[in-house]
Amino acid sequence: MRPFPLAALFFLNLTIVFGQQVVNNKLTPEHQNVAGTKISLISPKGFHKAANFLGLQQDQSGSTMMVIAFPGPFSQVSSGLTKEGLLSQGVEVKEIQNLTVNSLPAILVTGEQNANGKAYTKYVLAFGTETETIMINCAVPKNLGEIGKEVKASLLTVFYEPGKKIDPLETVDYEIDLKGSKLKFASSVANVLTFNLDGKTPNQSPDRTSLIVAKAFSNVAISDKKLFALNRIKNLPVEILKINSVEAIDIDGISGFEILADGKGKKTGDAEKIYQVILFSDSLYYLMIGTTNQDFEMNISEIKRVTRSFKRK
Repeated sequence: MRPFPLAALFFLNLTIVFGQQVVNNKLTPEHQNVAGTKISLISPKGFHKAANFLGLQQDQSGSTMMVIAFPGPFSQVSSGLTKEGLLSQGVEVKEIQNLTVNSLPAILVTGEQNANGKAYTKYVLAFGTETETIMINCAVPKNLGEIGKEVKASLLTVFYEPGKKIDPLETVDYEIDLKGSKLKFASSVANVLTFNLDGKTPNQSPDRTSLIVAKAFSNVAISDKKLFALNRIKNLPVEILKINSVEAIDIDGISGFEILADGKGKKTGDAEKIYQVILFSDSLYYLMIGTTNQDFEMNISEIKRVTRSFKRK
């Protein structure tokens, strides 16, 4: 990979207005589109397209730059980017800067986080409009200060194309068959696909049947896969009342476990059925979670059929 060019800094028009940094970028030949996103930036040296998420990674150092698009106003999403809010996510904030990036309001957070026994420096850049929020979440091993500087400089080269057409179903390495199903695509956030009955986020249908399909972002060492699957369903934002069945399953040549459970909504108190499948592929896993609050037998049957159509591309 090419080195991060110092000349790239000349493409940045950085000014200070009333104590707030203003970043005005233009798309240049040095910019690299982050596949599957509306974001382009000048990549730090040694970074390449990430294998399991939308973004960039550097294998040697274990550094990552993950791009997440939220279908919601920046004013709402950014309200959680506070010292208290981030601390609840395990991030100790060192600095929060208010920016303007190409005329859009933005926040740049610098912090530290411990994960899997390692200490990381975190850089989070968030900006957006009243319809979409973009977050670039970066992690660099704390002892690699020079790489951290390059990652932060790369963030400030960001160029956002709000009109760029993205097909979220093309950005993942798997597919499911919705033919004959009443499920519709609703949203894609960080490679997590959500399907429900009205195709809206949040679901506005009285029948809140939904299916979430996701792939783990990073390698995970799992010694007891059945126990992992059981613990995973208990951590859902639904109160699990009873585990009805735990069965081994094989889909698309990948083995795993399917679990059917009774639960109730933590906010609504409504009775729900939960169906979860985890497929373990090498040191990664695919996760599918279906829930329904009506017509339990029919809806769970449909969720099972769609789930079992899962296929890697």
